[in-house]
Amino acid sequence: MSTAEKTRRRKPLGTYLETRGFRPEVQGLRALAVLLVVMYHVWFGKVSGGVDVFLLVSAFLLSLSNLRKINEHKPLNLIKYWLHVFQRLMPTAGVVLLLTLLASYFIMPASRFAAMVADAKASLLYYQNWHLAFSAVDYYQQNATLKTPFQHFWSLSMQGQIFFLWPILFAIVALLVRKFRFNLMGSALMVFGTVFVASLTWSVISTQTQQAFAYFDTRARLWEFAAGTLIAMGSMLWKAPRVLRIVMGWVGVVGLVSAGMVLPVETGFPGYLALWPIVSGALVMLAGNTESRFGVDRILMSRPLLWVGESAYALYLVHWPLLILYMVFTNKPHAGVVDGALIIGVAVGLAWVLHRFVEQPLRGGKTTRAQKKDTTAPWAAKPASSWRTNNPWIRPIITVIACLALIGGPIAVAQNWVTDRDSRMEQLAETGAGTDEFPGAAAIQNGEPALYAYPPIPASNPQSQFDGLTQQCSDASSMPSGLEKYCAEDSWGSEDEPLTVVVGDSHAEQALASYRPIAEDNQSNMRAFLLGGCHFTVVLDSPEQDCNTFRKQAMQEILRERPDNVLMLVTAAQPGSNQEVLIPGIEETVQKLTDAGINVIALRDNPRYTEDLYNCAQLHANDTGVCSAPVSEKLAATNPAQELIDSNPGVFGVDLTEYYCPDGVCTPLIGNIYVYIDHNHISKSYAKTVSPMMRQQLNAQGLGV
Repeated sequence: MSTAEKTRRRKPLGTYLETRGFRPEVQGLRALAVLLVVMYHVWFGKVSGGVDVFLLVSAFLLSLSNLRKINEHKPLNLIKYWLHVFQRLMPTAGVVLLLTLLASYFIMPASRFAAMVADAKASLLYYQNWHLAFSAVDYYQQNATLKTPFQHFWSLSMQGQIFFLWPILFAIVALLVRKFRFNLMGSALMVFGTVFVASLTWSVISTQTQQAFAYFDTRARLWEFAAGTLIAMGSMLWKAPRVLRIVMGWVGVVGLVSAGMVLPVETGFPGYLALWPIVSGALVMLAGNTESRFGVDRILMSRPLLWVGESAYALYLVHWPLLILYMVFTNKPHAGVVDGALIIGVAVGLAWVLHRFVEQPLRGGKTTRAQKKDTTAPWAAKPASSWRTNNPWIRPIITVIACLALIGGPIAVAQNWVTDRDSRMEQLAETGAGTDEFPGAAAIQNGEPALYAYPPIPASNPQSQFDGLTQQCSDASSMPSGLEKYCAEDSWGSEDEPLTVVVGDSHAEQALASYRPIAEDNQSNMRAFLLGGCHFTVVLDSPEQDCNTFRKQAMQEILRERPDNVLMLVTAAQPGSNQEVLIPGIEETVQKLTDAGINVIALRDNPRYTEDLYNCAQLHANDTGVCSAPVSEKLAATNPAQELIDSNPGVFGVDLTEYYCPDGVCTPLIGNIYVYIDHNHISKSYAKTVSPMMRQQLNAQGLGV
């Protein structure tokens, strides 16, 4: 190739506004965004929109760099870029992951540790957002014991995915420009404009139909990154007059600060409402450095904000685990003004330590003035000099491999350990309930001893504590269409033996563990029609059409089948008061069944709470009285169904209140067994131990079971 040809190829494709150099106002914008995130999380328990600006800024800086490279015929070097990006991101994140996992082991409820390990793994490998999405996590719920201290890694995972995807899209743009001689900006507009429109459309639709999932869905956030690219293009093509840029800067900052106050982020993000913080951030970046004493960039470029901006990445990483672990440790629903300020102060200090002693050393020391001009690094605006090596590949490769080994290794060990522990505890819960070591409700009758030789059961995943029948219903084909999916059965006797049907919601379902030993002992049979959240009643007033259909079809099938007994819930307790009532329509429901010659086992509801009793009991193992409450605050003074039971000879009442609330106090731990698995469901292990009491009550009323 001739010298003239080489020179022609090096010549930029077009002349654009200068994009090089340190952008202090963008650094200040990043600092403002992270401070908003931290303050909204700590003091208000809300989402501020600051994370959306992080995504925007990351794409903006990345896009400026790639557009400039394509324009100047420079190679994109995708593999080298990916290695350097993750070399910058992984060490600090890894330190936070390990320290958070270690602290979680000592502070979080033991039953949550398996989930903590899974979250740490997902965070390390940059898929935490999808892990949360498919776990149906509610980002806005306020119960700290149910939140994961790794929850904030969703945005970092999404960024990691974008840092991998975006260079590929720019490689497509480069191909269009260099091979097919397309216009640079036109090609970029076609590629990223398409991403913007498609993703925003999906975001709006998905947010309206599945908002909790959409919040963590990368596809619903791509448009925010695409907006950063489009803004980068705009900044290279256009510069507004100074007066307009001053106005733009102030409007952008005010919009960003007010977004979390004004917008219903709990129900509207990341759909079209997320345009508010995105447009606000865009205005600030397009305003740039106004060089005016009236511009908001003077504030953004102030020394305190620039100092915070240097450690913005680390500050984002540490603030959330500190907040969640603090609230769990102190059993507080949220932080106050004083302790919240202390959390923020500690977070800022830890962030500086991580920046100074983890980020900077792994980049080769403090940053020089000349190195500040490279603004392409995600989160941190100051890439530092390399280690003492002339090979640019060595440092990132070693760092990434070391992080995966030194962080992933302990996480893998912890995952194996917790899996083995949970398996052993689930087996112990299955076989130990009702034994001398774990007497459960029997301890009330026997006089509960002060100490037991074993820790309480269950001590693992509470989901394993939901009982269920094991076989598909044998005559499902003859049932009303759709009912078969709610039906299960187990048989311990011939077809002629008595059949008991358990029907209703999850509170009827938990009675399976109590009635199963009875059916096994007398060699009778059981069948269940269960739909969570759906009482069994003739009243078809549920907002969920599936529930109304279930109620109608279950009644139709039970009347056709005519079992010997139907076990069902007849009262409903309230989480925050003692306003226990009969389930609407229950008198008519019971009358229909007894008129058909079916015995009704009328189960009184158990006390319900506003907080998770299982977590509370684990966190306060030495004083479970903190989690207890007088029965007078949880249930009505007398069983609301008592008159119904007394007036109908076909109704047999089961009231287990004295075994949930011995001596008038409802407590989460009885007979070395946790009574609850959440705020309102009885554990399978404990329900099994009240089986003799259920049988005793039924026999006393003349129902021989």
